[in-house]
Amino acid sequence: MRKITLERMHKLILRMPSFLEKIVAAILLVGVVYSCVQLFIHVFDFTSLDFGMYSEDILVTAFNAVIVIEFIRMLIKHSMNTVVEVLIFAIARSLVVGHEKPLEALVSIAGIALLLVCRRWLFHDFDFKEEE
Repeated sequence: MRKITLERMHKLILRMPSFLEKIVAAILLVGVVYSCVQLFIHVFDFTSLDFGMYSEDILVTAFNAVIVIEFIRMLIKHSMNTVVEVLIFAIARSLVVGHEKPLEALVSIAGIALLLVCRRWLFHDFDFKEEE
């Protein structure tokens, strides 16, 4: 009897991180939906900023939403491919939105290239299996 209880508790403990990740993903999804609504409202608010700040603000909000969406996918799917995609989007965001110095931009581009090379040559079929 005690062995069965310990086995059940062990199974529950093993399932708990996955359950908690799904709860975090659901909370993030609510936040991303709110952010997308705010982005939609902000797109039609032409008067508040000059065009440079307006377009930069829209890009920042859009990139943040995309990164959170990819992060949610990473929490749900648990594959190396989604981890690499989150990293690529995060680096690309800093390249497009951030005003980096040329050397920092070069390092970011090299980082994206390295991630793409790793994705192409080091991943195996089982790294993409959970995405299907």
